[in-house]
Amino acid sequence: MKNENNPYVKLVGERLEITTEGVKHLDEVVTSSDGPVYAFYGKANPLMAAAAMARLSRRGSDLREIYLDEFAASDESSAEGLIQRVVTAFGDDSVQQLIGLHVVVEDASNYLTKLLEWGRFAAYLEQSTRYIYYDEKNSKGEFKYYTPTNLDKKTLAAYKKTHDKIFTIYSKMVHDMTAFVRKKVPEPENPREKIAWRGATKAQACDAIRPVLPVSTKSTVGIFGSAQAIESLILHLLSEELLEARQTGQALLEQARRVIPAFLERTDRPDRGGATTAYRATTKKAMDELVKKYLPAKSADFKNEVVLIDYWPKDELDVVPHLLFNESNLSTAELEKTAKKLTVKQKQEILNAYLGQRLNRRHRPGRSFEIPHYLWEVTADYGTFRDLQRHRVVDAFEWQRLSTDYGYEVPELVVQAGQTKAFKECFKLSEQLYELMIKAGYDAEAQYATLFGHRMRYRFGLNARAAFHFIELRSSPQGHPGYRKIVNEMHEQLAKVHPRIAAAMAFVNKDEDPELTRMASELATQYKLEKLDSI
Repeated sequence: MKNENNPYVKLVGERLEITTEGVKHLDEVVTSSDGPVYAFYGKANPLMAAAAMARLSRRGSDLREIYLDEFAASDESSAEGLIQRVVTAFGDDSVQQLIGLHVVVEDASNYLTKLLEWGRFAAYLEQSTRYIYYDEKNSKGEFKYYTPTNLDKKTLAAYKKTHDKIFTIYSKMVHDMTAFVRKKVPEPENPREKIAWRGATKAQACDAIRPVLPVSTKSTVGIFGSAQAIESLILHLLSEELLEARQTGQALLEQARRVIPAFLERTDRPDRGGATTAYRATTKKAMDELVKKYLPAKSADFKNEVVLIDYWPKDELDVVPHLLFNESNLSTAELEKTAKKLTVKQKQEILNAYLGQRLNRRHRPGRSFEIPHYLWEVTADYGTFRDLQRHRVVDAFEWQRLSTDYGYEVPELVVQAGQTKAFKECFKLSEQLYELMIKAGYDAEAQYATLFGHRMRYRFGLNARAAFHFIELRSSPQGHPGYRKIVNEMHEQLAKVHPRIAAAMAFVNKDEDPELTRMASELATQYKLEKLDSI
């Protein structure tokens, strides 16, 4: 017993018992004071709850008993010392996984949003360029774009002048496009359909015009992650070349320390986080120098939008032994030996059984489907990249430096609306600013001058199970036409090498883009809201 004056527990012989006061306290901090499953809530101090969980490796007691014995009777002033001792005693890496934190980054450039969402083990939400007009100015009369703080006066003046012109053109185009779409698709009479129509027409107008938004366009990103994930994000940002990223990393560390200081005590220590940041930065710099030394400055290969670089296994039926593993008692070697004796028909039977009867896209096959892998390379516009990059269960998701070198496409809707000239003017302005910034020595910052519509190249790996989610979700009718095209091409290429697995992706949508891509989704939302209002 840690504290003899603790009102929540008492020592009876060699056993601790929870007192009546202890039960009352538990009722305020856990959802069940006696059941085997419960959650901390209400008046529970999340730091104390995490520290109590960390003690599980050294105490065989009920966690509620541990909490009452060691943490509940401590006041806020001593909480930090207790947690520091736990972190030191039981290892900060594991304990960091037990506490979560909500953090928000306001006014982040859209390039920074991708750096913020780089990690795999956190949750992210950001403002969407598909549903919001970026035409308003702030109290200072500024459009919503990020301006690097390290530009010289001449470059800064050109940067602001160009961005103001692009945003002015965008503002007129997006409203004109909304009017064009609404004229093309008449307003319905039904009130529910009318609300859905407004949302869908606005989304379609934003989709068509967003390619002219600069990568500097500001956004807000909400992040939830464990202390370990937040620390990893901070270290990643601090090692980046862009000043915006490093400043944000430092700000995140300062603000997160106000909530969970003990869990981030070593983040910037020279022998811990400092060494990690230095390692990442110096490695990146060394690679950059070797690229400049040995490789051509520009690519000449931008013909194919989607390329399946590699895949494994070469024969998709080689996955059959792995499908049998969980339900058998044989080793993998025994399963592979047995599978060689099976006919193609028998292997197909096993594959079909493992896949089961999928009734919707959320019915994904078991984890053996994480064994087949596909490595993809995509060359497409930045706007669709930023949508696809948010998927967490991917491998080796990396992208190349943004530039204006590889062109852009004019959406068909822009041509129909007679906005081609204004659309191209934005790209002309962007390309002029980009070249000016490159000549001035701002290679990294020049990426802010590129537009959402500029093409770029990225690469990522997907296991088959993740591919089900990725391709079926992103091909749905309410999705952006740009990434629907990409994932449908991915599915076609996957079908050439693994036809059975591709055929099992029954919810890949191959239909033409509907007149209003989000109309059905908007209608469903309105129906649900009406139901909630009637409760």
